Amino acid sequence: MSTTTAPKKPEHETPFGADSPFILIARCHVKEECLDEYMKAAEIADKAVMATEDGMLHHTFDQDPDDPLMFTWSEVYKNDAALLFHLTNPPLVKFVEQHGEMGDKFEIEVYGTLSVETKEAFSASGIPIKYFDTKFGYSRIKTRKSKMWGVLCP
Repeated sequence: MSTTTAPKKPEHETPFGADSPFILIARCHVKEECLDEYMKAAEIADKAVMATEDGMLHHTFDQDPDDPLMFTWSEVYKNDAALLFHLTNPPLVKFVEQHGEMGDKFEIEVYGTLSVETKEAFSASGIPIKYFDTKFGYSRIKTRKSKMWGVLCP
């Protein structure tokens, strides 16, 4: 009698990818003379993202303790599709344009594994982006694919 078993995944493979949550950190520096206007634009963008993006699980605008003109958007996305939607969401597109006028630095770090296609689409923005692919770990973020906390199903 012969039995068949599913091929084993290589040890370096993780269940993280296009359907898993990830963290994005966007650091931006504001021109001093534009600070008040920039803060208003950032707050409008934040409220619009909250109202229109179900795939954005966490979205905060944090001020650097050493530089009052440096801020960090801390974001957690449900999956790649949520990021791709975010990139084309009109309120965000408007804020990015406003940053171009009122800011003088913008760089992004992504912590988690995105698909090659998502990285290509995101990198096409021209903004400096550094990708930190997941090698191992777990997430307690609940997703539609996982009905249990602490389990991330591929």
